[in-house]
Formats: sequence, structure tokens, C-alpha cells
Amino acid sequence: MSDDIRDPDADVGNDAGGDDFATWFDDHFDVEPSTEGSAEQSGVAGDTLVVEEAPASPLDVDSNHDRERHGAADVVTTSHAGRFGDRILDRVVRRPVAWWNAPWSTERIVKLIVTASSLIITTWIITRVVHFAPVPFAGDNDLILDQTTPTGGDMGAHVWAPAFLRDHFIGNGQLSGWSMDWYGGLPLYRFYMVIPAIAIIALDAVPFISYGVAFKLVAMSGLVTFPFACWAFGRLAAFRHPMPELFAFAGMVFLLDESFEIYGGNVKSTMAGEYSFSIALTLAVLGLGLLANGLRTGKYRVWAAVVISLAMVSHGIVLIFVAFAAAILCLVWIDKTRIVYAVTTGVTTLLLSLWWVGPFLFGHEFMTDMKYGFRPSGATDSFWDMYFPLTPALDIIVTTLAVIGFAAFVLRRHITGTALGLICLFFVAGVYFTRESLPVIGLLWNPRLLPFVYLLRYMLMVAGGYELVRWLIGLGREHLAARDRSLAEGATAYAVVGVSILLVFGWMYEVLPFDGKVVETEGEAAVYAWGPLRKNQTSGRAVADGWTRYNWQGYEGRPSYPAYYDLVTTMDGLGEERGCGRAIWENNKANSEYGTTMSLMLLPHWTDGCIGSMEGLFFEATASTNYHFITAAAISESSSNPVRQLRYTNNDAEVGVRHMQDLGVRYLMVRTDAAKAEAATNDELEFVAASGTWDIYEVRDSNIVEPLDVAPVVVDQSPDDDWYKPGDDRERNLELGTSWFQNRETWPAMPVDEGPDEWQRVTASIVQDQRIEPFDDQRRKVDYVAPDGGIDPTELPDIAVTDVEIRQQSLSFSVDQIGVPVLVKVSYFPNWNVSGADGPYRAGPNHMIVVPTSNDVELAYDARGGLDWFFYFMTVVGIGLCFLWRRRGDVHHVGSTPSFASATTDSNAVLPPIPTTDAGVDGANPEWSPVAADPDVVGDAMDPTPIQQASLTDDIDVRLDDDRSVWPDPSE
Repeated sequence: MSDDIRDPDADVGNDAGGDDFATWFDDHFDVEPSTEGSAEQSGVAGDTLVVEEAPASPLDVDSNHDRERHGAADVVTTSHAGRFGDRILDRVVRRPVAWWNAPWSTERIVKLIVTASSLIITTWIITRVVHFAPVPFAGDNDLILDQTTPTGGDMGAHVWAPAFLRDHFIGNGQLSGWSMDWYGGLPLYRFYMVIPAIAIIALDAVPFISYGVAFKLVAMSGLVTFPFACWAFGRLAAFRHPMPELFAFAGMVFLLDESFEIYGGNVKSTMAGEYSFSIALTLAVLGLGLLANGLRTGKYRVWAAVVISLAMVSHGIVLIFVAFAAAILCLVWIDKTRIVYAVTTGVTTLLLSLWWVGPFLFGHEFMTDMKYGFRPSGATDSFWDMYFPLTPALDIIVTTLAVIGFAAFVLRRHITGTALGLICLFFVAGVYFTRESLPVIGLLWNPRLLPFVYLLRYMLMVAGGYELVRWLIGLGREHLAARDRSLAEGATAYAVVGVSILLVFGWMYEVLPFDGKVVETEGEAAVYAWGPLRKNQTSGRAVADGWTRYNWQGYEGRPSYPAYYDLVTTMDGLGEERGCGRAIWENNKANSEYGTTMSLMLLPHWTDGCIGSMEGLFFEATASTNYHFITAAAISESSSNPVRQLRYTNNDAEVGVRHMQDLGVRYLMVRTDAAKAEAATNDELEFVAASGTWDIYEVRDSNIVEPLDVAPVVVDQSPDDDWYKPGDDRERNLELGTSWFQNRETWPAMPVDEGPDEWQRVTASIVQDQRIEPFDDQRRKVDYVAPDGGIDPTELPDIAVTDVEIRQQSLSFSVDQIGVPVLVKVSYFPNWNVSGADGPYRAGPNHMIVVPTSNDVELAYDARGGLDWFFYFMTVVGIGLCFLWRRRGDVHHVGSTPSFASATTDSNAVLPPIPTTDAGVDGANPEWSPVAADPDVVGDAMDPTPIQQASLTDDIDVRLDDDRSVWPDPSE
């Protein structure tokens, strides 16, 4: 059944009885299901409710689905295990056999060829681009199954996290917790996505799959399955053949789009490290298809909630997309029964996601806002460049066809197709209005929304291309006013659109048949040529497959791997000889020789946690990130300084040593001559080793746990100042922490958020003469603050701190005198608990202070705080709702289209009114109703208006009560 209100009964391939994905198999290939004891016996054809009498209420649900499916006798006499086994047998054996034995009509063969070709071609191309060839006849292109550790961009650092989850959390029943490996401690998988990591661990548990192979399989999985997900969206959302098949091509176009490389979704972004994004986007597209199907049929409520929830918790940016896209989809379908479906599915989805979304939202105060700039930035950038990133010719073609596709969906009243256009326009506006990031929590760089615009534009493009080709075919055959478009015309239009796309990418990758290189001008390099077409000297080959090759060859495949191995081995040896500890390494682009500039983030991975890396990939996960990068700048010749608006001092060993001591750093690693020269002159640094181009120093007097010699001061902000982002606690803590960290003369005592009554209370105001404005520009710097009226330092007695033991999620120490504050240089987070002391209190550069009440003190990270348990409980409620909806069955809509989409009588309407009589559902003509009143009568398949083309939504097979009816071909 289609959501085209002109022909709601038309076959779209997924309306037969059934309650899960296996129904696609039957419907798409015309398998005749058994009708014994089925819903058809009681007037239900496929997934549409038809009752002999009007339902008593808008929400009429099936309270005993198994009774309908198997018959009353089966339900009474068959055990649950028996029914489950029968269903497995039915789907594994009987359905394929029934599919094979069904009549092989010409229509069925053509549809099979079109569907198979679209899925095989698009998937095969993506597997070639990502160098995945798991079967012998696929050639020697495979790099996925090589025993290497993936590298390249962020991906080379992502390697650490799933392994840490496997080694430290899973055995404790945790999906998130604390790690000391990066930034002096951070909450791991509280703010970053754990679902892909779980998949990696699951594959790694298979005996013959190594960790590196498991990581690569999961990292590329979102790419390889994306064309299928786009096809499945089209099938589920009732786009008629061959539109779902063209959506698979649109998905491939999106993946191979090389106009962006870090925003997420395409091959290049995935190789840059955004593999969770591509996985989440694949789930989002599939989930939206399930939602669209349910809004039309009332089915898949649980499946939609589960899949959309998985998409939401697999990537935070995709969460934004799928949440708003689902809301728009529900709004365009809404009526009195569909609002029940939308609300129940939406609430269930939210509850299923709260175990991760809840802690994320309520913990953002303790994250780092990277203060990303926005686009457009600079005089050479513009919104035009953002929305139209391709070459002018391609942008004109793609956008024109997308406009045609959107217009066609609107004119044909295809509800889900119209929603695609509206979602695209919504995110076009979203890119503009999120220039200042998200309200309250920030954290969003507005170009991260562009991939959704590009994807939807490509989906509308193939629709417009198909519509245009069909129109040209009809024009050429001079029967534009005909009531039918033949199956051959549809297949031809599909072939034209598909081949055109393949030709474009064949040109980009320089793999077209009968191609070659030619020299256009003597003395110049040869250029790619195909027939009369030539690339110019500046037009290179597409590079996505080169990026995947680089990543999958791994650290082991880089020429500098021996030097990298020696450096890691040297650091591991220092840990054994001189003691484990945190290392900070010079930030320099030359580090990329190992595979990525982030390669040394894996020091804890290779040394089993003995040597921590002060820099880690998960920048936003802890507020300590700010203080690390201030320190990294001071010990580097040319640091990247990624957190904007901070006040950096570059390559100054004196400043760098003080900061390293403040952060408890033990080892300094420098490689450039300038940084080595600075380090060599500082008495607080002891040279301990060299490895290749690296000099390694140990920092003197740098401890992670040490007593304070001056009592802390509790600081509040002055109520009279013109604060940047008023009410933003994260910004206030950053201002206070950096002021102490970089202006020690102004702060003789360490500032804290709260503490015992005996600690001095002060207010802090902005240091106006050091303020750098304007506020609305990235040229501004974080404000320095100073105590009003000064601080009266309170000297503390000397005490000894001994027996310090630092573990991944806890630490302990002993003191010889209680009551004296002790500084613990581990990142603060409210889930830290302490025994044998008061606190912990958040202090200075995001550290903790405790006041011992016992000689033995222990701090432990509680991975399941009170708020966490609340959100876990909410997710358990969501799981319970899934069982409830499964038990109650589908939501039964009165009609196949929302009530607002009923026929209009306006003579100026684009489409003619649907004829109505006293017969059928809601007074509609039986042949326009979801199910004909007489199962032996088949109505017209096409729009009765001769001037209206039906190419977007036409389909030959229409299922009525016997699920086998085929519309007659007018040409016969």
C-alpha cells in the first residue's frame, strides 16, 4: 500500500501480513503466504485493518497477534518454544522455497533484476573502495582482513577506547567508567558512543578474528551497508519500484562525495575517524523507513523505536538528525490514530536512549567546549560554498534534479517523499541558525549538519532524474496522456539514472572502459581521457579508496613503523625502570609519519596503561582538556592549539615545566630542535632517554597527590560584571581555572567551587584591562578573573603523603596528619566518591581537593551514580514498553493515509478528487479503499486523470485479499 492518496491500494511490496523484516522478502518478490488462520480470513489484506464494522475507538490494537497468525487452535496447543521454532523454520526454509516456487512472470523477473543490480552494484563498488574482498573470487583487493592496527586521522587514536572497554569495564558489567590514560583522567564512554565499541569487542571475541581486524570490520560496516539501508528505507516507506533501488544509488553517491572530509557520513569522513557517524547514519535511515512504514500501516512500532534509539546512541550529531527527521515525518502523517503511533514510538525511543543520552545532557557542565568556529568563516567562505560544494556544473545538475524530485513528490501528494524535502530544508536552515552552536550545551560546529542536507539532496536528485527521464520517454513516444507507463519504461529510466551516476564516478576514479592518458600539450603531464572528454591538469583522481588503503595498511604498514616501535618500546622501558606515569609529547605535524599525528595517544594502549598520554582523542570528555593544550603549546615549537579562545604561550620551557608540575606530568617528549633547546636549559627537567628524533625528560617534583601549603579559597562570581555567556557554569569554571593556572601571582591560593566553612570566601571579577573582545568573534579570548579585595593566604602545616596507589578507577594514599587539604591531580567529576576524607571539591585546573578525616584515604569513581541509576531505570521502562507493544500488536489506522489527506473537492486542486460513494471505508469507492469491498474485483491501477503522470508512485502488483492480484496491462 502506498501513501500516495491517489492510489492507496497500490502494491509497494511490504504490506503483506507479518510483523517483522521477513515480510519484505515475501512482499517484494510476490511470495504467496499461507492464508490458513491468517488475518486475511477476517478481512485484513496485508498490514491494513479492514473491519466488518467500524472500530470502537481510534486505537484498535491486536491483543493476540499469535492467534491471528497461527489460528486459535495453534495458540492453544503449541508452546512458546514450538511457535518460535516454527517461525525460525518458516523464515529460514519455507519462505525461500515459497519464493523460488512462485510464478516467474516477466514483471517479477524485471523487478528482481533491477533490485539485485542496484544492491549488488552499489555494495560492490563500496566494498572495492574500502578494500574489502572477503571471498576468493573478489580479487586481491582486501586489506580489511590483514593483521594490522588501523591508523589515519582520528581513527588511529580510536583504537585505544574499545580495547580499554574490553579490558577494564566489560568484566565489571560496565559500559562506561573512568580511565587514567588520557588527560589525567576522563569519564570514558559517558560522552562518546559505546555501541560501535561493543560491536568491535563482540567480533574480537571470535577466536580467529584479531582486534585490528574486528575494528576494521566494524569501522567500515556503516559504509558497506548504507546502500542497502537506503533501499530498505524506500521499500519500507512505500516508494514504488524502482525508487528504492535508485535510493541505493543515492546512498552510494553520498558515500563517494569528496567535497567534505570531516563532517561525517561519507567515506573520507569515516576514514578521518567518524566511523560511528556512518554506522549511526545507516541505522537512522533504516529507522526512519520503519517509522514511515508504521505511520502508514501501524506496524514496526518496536522495531522503529529500537533502531532509531540505536542510531541516537551511536552518534550525538546523528541523534539531532534522526530526532528532527522523525518529528517532521510524524507531523506530515499525523491524524488521530497516527498521533498514538507517533507518541508511543517516540516515548519508547526516548526511554530506550536515556541510559546514554541522559548522563550526556546532565553532565555537559564538566565537558570541554572546543569553541569551534562556525562557517562561513573568512572573506573567501560563504553559505553558497557550504550548500553547493561541488563543481558548478554538478551543483546545477544535482540541485535542479532535486528540486524536480521534491516538486514531483509534492504534486503527487506523496507524503513521505514530501517529508524528505521538508527535512532537507529544515537542515538547510539548521546550518544557518546553529552558527553559535546549540543553546545551553554548545558543542556543535554548524557544518556538521551539512551531510544530512547532501544526503537528502541526492535522494531527491535520483527522484527528479527518474521523473525527468520518464517524462522524456513519454514525450518521445507521444503518449504523455496515457494512463499507464510500462514496466520497460520504468526499467529504462532506472538504467539511465543509474548508468549516468556510474559514469560520473567512473570519470572521477578514472576507471571507465576504453579510457586512457593523453598528452594535450607537449611538455605537460598526461591527463585522463575518455573519448573526446579530457580532464584538465588540476583535476586529479578521486582519493577515497586511497584514504581507506592508507588506514587499513595500519601502523605496521608505514615506512616509519620501526621508529614508532622503538619509541614506544623506549617509553615502556622507562616505565619499568623509573616508574609509570603521565607523558606529554610535543605536538608537531611530523608525528604523522607514524600514520597519524595522534599516534602517541596510543602510549597507554601499547604499555598496558603504564605510560599515560596527556593528550587523547576525546577532547570534549573532560574539562582538563583545556589545561593540557595550554601546556602542550608551552613545550612545542608549533602546537595545533585546537581549543579556541584560550591564551597560549608557545615553546617556553619555564612556563611548560610549571604547567607540567601542576598537572602531575612525569615524562616530557620533544622532537624539534627548538623544543629540545628549550628543554635542555631547564634545571627541572632530567634527560633520561633518546629514541630516534625524540629526546625524553623526566619532570622533577611532579606528583599526582600532594598536600597543599596554603588553604584553598571558595570563589563566587561577582554579580555586577558583564559576563560572557551569563549562567554558563562551564565558562565560569574555565575562567577561574585558567586564571589560577596562568596567573599564579594573582591567585596565591587555589580556587575551589565549594568547601568547608573555615576556608576563605571571595568573589571574582573580570580583569577588564586584559579582556579581549569582541565576544561574537573567534578573536576573543577567555576572560581572566581576579579576587575582589585580594586573598589572605592561610598557611597550612607540612604533612607527608605516602603509599600512593593509582588505579584506573580509584586511587588511595595515606597521610600522617588529618585535617590538612590534599590536592589530587586527577580530573574532577561528580561521580568521584571519597572515604576517609571530606570532599572531593573541584579545584583549579579541574582537579580535586580532599580533606582527610582518616590517615588512609581512598577515592573511587562510581560508574553508576544516583542520576545514572535513574536513567538506567527509564531505559528498563522503555524495554518494558517494547514487550507491551509487542504483546498488544500493531496500531490500526482507519485508512492508509492520514485523515487530512482525504480527497479535496477544490476544482483548482493539482490532482482530481478521489471518487466517493457510499461503499467502502469511510464512504470511499471500494477500488480506492485500502482493501476492495469485493476481493474478486480489481480497480484501475493508475490515476484516472490522463494528463497526470504516475511515474514516482506507480507499481504493477497490487495486493488485495488473496495477495496475488495483478493490475491488468492496458496494452494487452
